[in-house]
Amino acid sequence: MNIENRRELENTRTKLRELEQLHVKTAQESSGDKHVQELTLRSLKKRINQFKEESARFEARSGQATKSA
Repeated sequence: MNIENRRELENTRTKLRELEQLHVKTAQESSGDKHVQELTLRSLKKRINQFKEESARFEARSGQATKSA
């Protein structure tokens, strides 16, 4: 997925905040299967990193476009 415009960037940032909050909440839970919890945390972290990378790539492209103009 590539972010194409500012609206998508803001939506991605909102999703990123929600995922980060869910990651913290999941990490703090003490009940349930620890293996499932660890897999969930890994999955959330992977998605968090993906959103951060997509945001950074968009911002880098936007900055280059602005400097070129």
